Amino acid sequence: MSDSLDAYLIISGLLFAIGTFGFLARRNAISMLMSIELMLNAVNLAIIAFGAFIPALGGQAS
Repeated sequence: MSDSLDAYLIISGLLFAIGTFGFLARRNAISMLMSIELMLNAVNLAIIAFGAFIPALGGQAS
């Protein structure tokens, strides 16, 4: 797999979609919580990917 931001965001989107489907399709509380956890992990993956691929802006370094 290529090491690009697009690949990580696609994987993150797929994980979020799977989690959303799991949350809407299940009636068991444990399964719903596991689906929410999968959605949160997808968001974490997207945040980490943005942090790794967006260059540092510097800001006020004084």
